[in-house]
Amino acid sequence: MWKKIKQLIVPPSDETENEESDLEFVTFQSKEPIDVLFTRNFVNGGGHFFYCENEQEALENLKDIVDNEQIDEVICFDNKLKSLLNRLNVNQIQNFKSFSNFAFIECEYLVAFDGAIMLSSHQTNGRKQEDIPNNVIVYASPGQLVSNISEALQRLKSSKNENLPTNITSIRGKNLHNVDSSANAKNIYLLLVEQI
Repeated sequence: MWKKIKQLIVPPSDETENEESDLEFVTFQSKEPIDVLFTRNFVNGGGHFFYCENEQEALENLKDIVDNEQIDEVICFDNKLKSLLNRLNVNQIQNFKSFSNFAFIECEYLVAFDGAIMLSSHQTNGRKQEDIPNNVIVYASPGQLVSNISEALQRLKSSKNENLPTNITSIRGKNLHNVDSSANAKNIYLLLVEQI
């Protein structure tokens, strides 16, 4: 059966294949650049994408989000992100159990394969995914783009070997695979900042 599937997705070669050979894993390579693939999948999944050339542009986009959504307070743990909120006079709280409808966080990686955003305990302050509000503003950089979850996990392991996070999970837009009722289906605003 594997040969039939492989013939459908891999063009035949001139070499003859041994019937007894081991299974080969096929990786699907996209011809699109990774940033284009991520953006397309993220937006198709229901995410709101804001490309920002620098922190000032990110602040302007953040202000638009705050104004349009009429945000009074935001759950935020990161000091750098808190300083952005302070510049906009937005109240911050550090408790996911509060009644705030929005969280402002960073992420581990942006996964191009399905437009998901990988989070860990480093961004959620150890809280579970169910505790994250349905509305999330994510602050990220292009250096966090990866092809798939496997690459993200490998990079996470190599970059944070001494301080590996727990509660690694992904959040996705509500339109992806019709997972509106799932805990990982969120209303996501992504600020992708070129110069952090």
